[in-house]
Amino acid sequence: MARATVREAAPGQKPRVSLFPQGPGGFMYACLDMGGTNLRGTWMDAEGNQGRLHMRGRPRTLEGTGTALLQLIEDIRGSAPRALRGVGLASAGPLDHLNGHFLQTTNMPELDHFPVAEFVRERTGLPFLLENDAQAAALGEVWNGSLAGSRDAVVLTLGTGVGSGVVFGGRIWRAGHLTGPELGHIHLGYGRPECGCGQVGCAETWLNQQALLDLFAERDCPVPDLRQGMERVREGDSRALEVMAEYGRRLGLFLSMLQVVFGLENIGISGGLSHFLPFCRAEAWQTLRGRFHKRQFWLPSRIEASPDPEMSALWGIARALQMAEDNR
Repeated sequence: MARATVREAAPGQKPRVSLFPQGPGGFMYACLDMGGTNLRGTWMDAEGNQGRLHMRGRPRTLEGTGTALLQLIEDIRGSAPRALRGVGLASAGPLDHLNGHFLQTTNMPELDHFPVAEFVRERTGLPFLLENDAQAAALGEVWNGSLAGSRDAVVLTLGTGVGSGVVFGGRIWRAGHLTGPELGHIHLGYGRPECGCGQVGCAETWLNQQALLDLFAERDCPVPDLRQGMERVREGDSRALEVMAEYGRRLGLFLSMLQVVFGLENIGISGGLSHFLPFCRAEAWQTLRGRFHKRQFWLPSRIEASPDPEMSALWGIARALQMAEDNR
């Protein structure tokens, strides 16, 4: 079984724990992304080359999840052109990325306190890395996505919730939080239902999928799902465009709050709702410029949508594995 190794450190410094054992390189990994009901994954190398995407259903049980994880890893192992050096999993949490186990999760109670790293290592013999999906997505966007080549960025993942990741110097920044800063729980204003975190007024409840569906209904343009909402927007429906304008203003307000804190040049948008950014970006910029009319230096240089939001977290977990191996 692969075990972490401890490297000697200079006097006065802490020893570095390496995820990977000493040995020949290879830099090919099984990269997995876990959602509420599905698991997706592929092999990926250090240059971002990848194989075909494998899919497995995820039963909402601990045993079923474990079985599906192992099956997906074997699917990827069988299709990879070289031996795998490790396995990485991007998932919603909260989770403990250092020790590789889930905490008391928000939407997946069957995984509460599941020591997934130990489970996978014991059954596959491969090093394993666990990472929050939104933070992995942020790392992925600066490595291989809309912000490729950037060293510093804030990336929001807009979907059923609002995830976030902050990257400084090419690395995930976690502040003083084990789980990293959860920017979606910044207060954006009353008027929306209570958030899953227990607070009222979280940005998540103003910008998530349900908030956008509610906006369509409020503008007398109800749609059963956002696929049809996008169709109405692309058709140029005036009420759907009003929805986009309002959503853009909300997004701009939220980004202005983040810029006061971080002041970064690069902002990325991933997740399913990133497809709507081209239709609301102008209003987001207008709101930012209006709020910062006396301090234009707070404005970001760009706000970019992911070219492939389904790949953001997979790119990120590959990059995290690569960085862990580079620290051997």
